[in-house]
Amino acid sequence: QNNWDLVAAINGVIPQENGILQSEYGVETLHGPAYGPASHSPAASSTPSSSSAFRHVVPSRQIVERQPRMLDFRVEYRDRNVDVVLEDSSTVGDIKHILENELQIPASKMLLKGWKTGDVDDSTVLKSLHLPKNNSLYVLTPDLPPPSSSHSGYGDCHPVYFIGSLEAAFQEAFYGKARDRKLLAIYLHHDESVLTNVFCSQMLCAESIVSYLSQNFITWAWDMTKEANRARFLTMCTRHFGSVVAQTIRTQKTDQFPLFLIIMGKRSSNEVLNVIQGNTTVDELMMRLMAAMEIFSAQQQEDIKDEDEREARENVKREQDEAYRISLEADRAKREAQEREMAEQFRLEQIRKEQEEEREAIRLSLEQSLPPEPKEESTESVSKLRIRTPSGEFFERRFLASSKLQVVFDFVASKGYPWEEYKLLGTFPRRDVTQLDPNKSLLEVKLYPQETLFLEAKE
Repeated sequence: QNNWDLVAAINGVIPQENGILQSEYGVETLHGPAYGPASHSPAASSTPSSSSAFRHVVPSRQIVERQPRMLDFRVEYRDRNVDVVLEDSSTVGDIKHILENELQIPASKMLLKGWKTGDVDDSTVLKSLHLPKNNSLYVLTPDLPPPSSSHSGYGDCHPVYFIGSLEAAFQEAFYGKARDRKLLAIYLHHDESVLTNVFCSQMLCAESIVSYLSQNFITWAWDMTKEANRARFLTMCTRHFGSVVAQTIRTQKTDQFPLFLIIMGKRSSNEVLNVIQGNTTVDELMMRLMAAMEIFSAQQQEDIKDEDEREARENVKREQDEAYRISLEADRAKREAQEREMAEQFRLEQIRKEQEEEREAIRLSLEQSLPPEPKEESTESVSKLRIRTPSGEFFERRFLASSKLQVVFDFVASKGYPWEEYKLLGTFPRRDVTQLDPNKSLLEVKLYPQETLFLEAKE
């Protein structure tokens, strides 16, 4: 807000009656004796000390005017770079209007990319994005045709390829410090593809593509023209990226080459973010490279944060006082965790007891509500059921053949096996008795004159 002027920033928050700082950038102040020890000497009283920034201020409502913060943008479009300087009170649309005059492209056709905070629209105020002073952006024009190429050679403008094995390229791209890591772009060349010459001359020689690859990628190339080379790369691809990616490349036809593989390194594996075929345009290629870069940037910020925290912890360990404070904090946190754990165990135990008491009450209620067991010499039709529990135990009971199936369910539940949790299965034929109508009689569901059933816990 103060164009990186620390003095102006402090002036903005110190109450006016307490004093303001003398800025060497031209912020006006009211003069008077300096604060501090120097103010007690006669010399300090007669001549304001240049080494002290604080001054007495007579009671006043003077307002320190803040200078607008200026932002610098370097905007890249194909093989051109445009420098734009605007106040942070401007909008994204203001940048597009300046670029419209410089590039002779309608603002409505522009996609302005490269924002660290994600997509924005033309009405977004730059101040709300909290941008640094220097910024790099890219213009994409997917609705406009690519420029025609007038040269047949590839020229001097081309990507700088990493010289070494694929494993060495991994090491260079993924295994340095988090701030230095980059994406890996694998260019797969094929001499017999009709797209190769156009892709190399127009895509890989475009200044915007070359610049973007140089800044954000390690670029590694492999020639797939010969079958032996193709087989060797597919073997490496299977080892490093898995069979799915290898199969994707194996099924690519010759005329779909060249290919660009965009690889992001992760802690445990390498992920293929994109497979770009040769039938693309400069703008489409740039858009897909930038989309991959947005994913990578999010992951990189997390890695940087983790790395910074780890380094900070290591630095703290070197300081005895900090180590002592951390030890106390760790002890306190451990004690609180133990207390929370004990409280949680007590709570769970109470819940368990309540549930057991509730189940026991239900069991007793069911047991008391059961009709009396008929005698063997009963004149009515009696069904004898033998039930096997999951633990291998058996219990038997006689029921009237006219009794409802629900009576059997209640009996099983009174033994501690509620039908909501257990299935009652028949043997011959095997069937789930709990799926039958509980209002039907044992005679109707063919549990007469006797039957052996077994209990099984529901999944």
